[in-house]
Amino acid sequence: MLESRQLSLSIAGFKLLQGVDLQVRPGEVTAIIGPNGAGKTSLMRLLCGEIKPSSGEVIFGGLSLDQWQPKQLARMLGVLPQDSALNFPFTAGEVVMMGRIPHATGLAKDIEIVDAALALVGGSYLDKRPYTQMSGGEKQRVQLARVLAQIWEPDARGDRVLILDEPTSAFDLAHQQLSLDIVKSFVRQGVGVLLVVHDLNLAASCADQLVMLSCGRLVAQGAPEHVLSVDLIERVFNVTASIGVHPRTGSPMVIV
Repeated sequence: MLESRQLSLSIAGFKLLQGVDLQVRPGEVTAIIGPNGAGKTSLMRLLCGEIKPSSGEVIFGGLSLDQWQPKQLARMLGVLPQDSALNFPFTAGEVVMMGRIPHATGLAKDIEIVDAALALVGGSYLDKRPYTQMSGGEKQRVQLARVLAQIWEPDARGDRVLILDEPTSAFDLAHQQLSLDIVKSFVRQGVGVLLVVHDLNLAASCADQLVMLSCGRLVAQGAPEHVLSVDLIERVFNVTASIGVHPRTGSPMVIV
């Protein structure tokens, strides 16, 4: 399990996060929601160890994040940022192979996993294409395949966690649905998934738990039907909304 305990972050005297407690549990999807500037990406960067908190701590598998060796942590914790800058003409296969760097499974096994990860995201046809010649959506699929290849198999040390920051922002509808199906398939394997999303309906449709942030504070946490209330949406997002029920999934549906 990945969790934060009273996590706070201040930069140049400005408080970006204040006392955030949350848990990303194995086999569940946790979605972080909130308006721009709420602290969603800052929280993600703290949880994966990219930056250090001003106070509080991040616990992974019962240990402080600082107690893990980076290589071992990379076998269990995969992170997909919203923007992955890469300006070299690596092929898609080479980019996805980067996800296998922490492992010592041999070239033949790594190639097998890379091919499977590309196929899973519908990107097999990109295998030999230079990354710099791809569309935004194709690049995002390749980066998703890279992160999936990184945590493809269970690790003997414990559970795997996948952190995705706006993973469907560059996708059309079909690939948005494909991405959610992929996330659910990993959840069924016991992987804990943390999503940072802007789309409340997307979050409600796939998350077991919503974490709502506002001005760096956690203002609500729980099942989608408990967090997505008319009053809370108006207070946090400053919009008037109605809450319906999705006719196919039964999940809450925000109508503005």
